[in-house]
Amino acid sequence: MLLNARRRRIASVLALVAALGVLSACGQNLGKSNFARTTVAAEAGSGAGSVPDGDINDPAVTPAVMRTIDPCPLVGKDVLSGLGTPENDPRPSLTSFGTCTGKATDAGGKKFTVSVEIGASTYVSTSGVTISAVEGLPQIERKSKDGKSCEVGIMTLRKPERGVSFSVTYDGGDPCATGRAVAAKAVKSLHASPAKFPATAGTLTAVDPCTAADTAVLTEVVPHGATTLTTFHSCDWTPGSNPRISIGFRHGLPPEERDGTKKIDIDGVTAYQKVGSGNDAECKIEWQHKPWADDGVEIAGVIYKNYDEKKDEAASCGKAAKIAKSVISKLPKP
Repeated sequence: MLLNARRRRIASVLALVAALGVLSACGQNLGKSNFARTTVAAEAGSGAGSVPDGDINDPAVTPAVMRTIDPCPLVGKDVLSGLGTPENDPRPSLTSFGTCTGKATDAGGKKFTVSVEIGASTYVSTSGVTISAVEGLPQIERKSKDGKSCEVGIMTLRKPERGVSFSVTYDGGDPCATGRAVAAKAVKSLHASPAKFPATAGTLTAVDPCTAADTAVLTEVVPHGATTLTTFHSCDWTPGSNPRISIGFRHGLPPEERDGTKKIDIDGVTAYQKVGSGNDAECKIEWQHKPWADDGVEIAGVIYKNYDEKKDEAASCGKAAKIAKSVISKLPKP
């Protein structure tokens, strides 16, 4: 739901501060691994060695590679069986390419859950965080105050800080130790031969969202903007915090007219638009790109937001549609 204009602008600014003013991650020169290193003290049991400080130029974990990796094997039975008895196969997210969840029961009968998100923020704050290194990649660990959950992140990109996050819930066990164990196996897999999504013709899993729309069209709708990679499958274009264009790819059930959406046509492609529920300008347009698995499909989407503009469906959705038209023309054909 949309907040009022002032609160939303504040939220946007805070989000940017948290991301440390990240700029475009597109087009980086990711060659041979070459870290400038400084030593950061690591807490006991969290890893050993110096922590890379500076650009991460590991060719095994570039955004182009990471967006093609299937997250489920990273929390699959083979991984969790070393920590307990897995419960069935891991469950992929119903809305995201990069997220999957596995569950298991330890030898004492305590259940734990491990969720992985490829492309998650791995922002390093100064409080309540353990920093270490795993095979040359920074590892960030945050434990909840109640000790029942822990987040272990492996940073694969420095600007913006993004990578692979493992969220562990383990009431009665050690969630951080479990997260570190799963993360260590994941890094070994990433540096060896990780499982990837099928390289089917036209799949969105391999598309860079920061280059999915024509720059001239983006600039026409939102002047003076720059790209910011938000996940490996989504990207923002904004001159600051507002206005903002978000372009993203995911999988899910086919879009349709429901929950206030309206069917539209964009150059022969059936799309669905929906305005925000508040008083500010916001419009989301999504469309089916190609089949995914079972009843699911690959979905591309564009969101236009401007909390300095009053709600106007024709105006905000017209801007979103202009960007969507550009994206449709540039996406690979199924």
